[in-house]
Amino acid sequence: MNKQNRFFRHKGLAGALAVFAVILAVAFAAGYHLPDAAAKKGEKTAVLTETQKQKPQKAAEPAISPEKAKEADCKEPLSLDASKNYHIVIEKKVHRLYLLLGDTVVRSYGCAIGKGGLGQKQRRGDNMTPVGIFTVDEIDDASSWTHDFGDGRGEIAGAYGPWFISLDTEALSGGSWDGIGIHGTHDPQSIGTDASEGCIRLQNKDLQELRSVVKVGTVVEIKD
Repeated sequence: MNKQNRFFRHKGLAGALAVFAVILAVAFAAGYHLPDAAAKKGEKTAVLTETQKQKPQKAAEPAISPEKAKEADCKEPLSLDASKNYHIVIEKKVHRLYLLLGDTVVRSYGCAIGKGGLGQKQRRGDNMTPVGIFTVDEIDDASSWTHDFGDGRGEIAGAYGPWFISLDTEALSGGSWDGIGIHGTHDPQSIGTDASEGCIRLQNKDLQELRSVVKVGTVVEIKD
């Protein structure tokens, strides 16, 4: 091989190496990683994803915090003022009716709910207490009312206690059922259980106190 041929051969090799170096530089600049590095990055991402999956989900908070409920039960009751606008929250699962002024629980009463238990009322006669936000549309003197519970004992005097606080449920029922309210009872032992045909029962003395501040338009929220 003469000198001229050797010169062109070396020049061609050098050019090829230069082109390869440029390709590598462009690849690294674009984010290319060596196989081992990519594998390690993939392992780290997989571990992170698995950790995120195992992260516990925050439980839904109850309508009334246990602290507020306990405080309302234990502390000296606040005096009630009929000129103020109270609202009511009922939690079916714990059989409690809370009377609130703003965010402050001022009374906490045990109650009975529908025999159907938790869930939404669907139709007349399903013994479910409806869930939703309602307003008081009527307050009736129920001291002379009777009711036949279908247990063979006939009409029971005092079945509703002294008052029937009627709730406007038409937006939920579409008019297919009604007659849901807060009332007293002839059976104090039923308080704290699923015992009614859909209404909310209170001890008669608690109902009397509640009646002193509830008015037409009072908001009542019922939750499971």
